[in-house]
Amino acid sequence: MQNKWFTNWRGQDGSNGPINGAPDPYSNSATEGASENGAASESGSSNGFASSGSDLLAFEEIYHSAGIRGPKQGYTIAKVIEMLHSEHIRNLPNETKRASLLMALEAAGVQVDEVLQDASLRQRAINSYEAIQRKHLEEFEARKSQENCAIQAEMERVAAEYAARISNNLDEVTREKDSFRKWQARKQHEAQRIAEAVALCVTQGAKAAAAADPLASLRELAADPAYSHRG
Repeated sequence: MQNKWFTNWRGQDGSNGPINGAPDPYSNSATEGASENGAASESGSSNGFASSGSDLLAFEEIYHSAGIRGPKQGYTIAKVIEMLHSEHIRNLPNETKRASLLMALEAAGVQVDEVLQDASLRQRAINSYEAIQRKHLEEFEARKSQENCAIQAEMERVAAEYAARISNNLDEVTREKDSFRKWQARKQHEAQRIAEAVALCVTQGAKAAAAADPLASLRELAADPAYSHRG
């Protein structure tokens, strides 16, 4: 699968031919190889942008998609790195490492410029891929920021709506309380009027008898046949 980032990179490179003697990455063989080695990229966007961090290409997949192949002798910059990390020279001083490396390249008939060209191509490929993915990340972040703004606005709208409903409920409760307090005031007034009327209906003799014998009313109630029958 041909990646959009590679097209941009190839345009920057200014070359349309194979790199390091590699087959044209647009050919069927290169496309098939990219499909096998770039399975992660296929799960992402078809334009070469990774849909998530897990879809970012490995370095070898980037080199493969960019059409970078090692020189015929096989001495890529990766081979040189491997040599430098071998147990035979990795602990040697830098000058000794350099001399040993140059001797090995000379013995293999490899030009240093070929290795440097391979290193430059690979560095430019991963830099281009990084730039495209950074742009994609920035666009992704901008889209998510817009979504967050929309969510925030919707949240504030819903919050305002519910706040209004709560305020309305509180207002209704306040109105009901006011109405009940006014009724209680009228009830108090009514009870006072009833008490005053009852007081005028009771004779002075009944008042005196009640004062002299507070239990008289209870005895009268106990003597009532209807009350006795209920008992």
